[in-house]
Amino acid sequence: MADSKLILKWTNKFSGEEGYVKTVSVKEGHFVNTNNIAEAKSYRRRGIAYKGIAYLAALGEADNNVFTAVEA
Repeated sequence: MADSKLILKWTNKFSGEEGYVKTVSVKEGHFVNTNNIAEAKSYRRRGIAYKGIAYLAALGEADNNVFTAVEA
């Protein structure tokens, strides 16, 4: 059975602000967010979405944010 399409949701640990990951900039070492769910980067496999979360954590983005993979 195929996994559902997933997107990454983020929540700021301090302000509670929420949104979705639009892109991840490897060169600049950060992510670009959006409040529009239609603009969020989508993943076809749960494992790839979790690798995206791990990469964001490696960039230090998880210091201030919580990332979760959610169905689109």
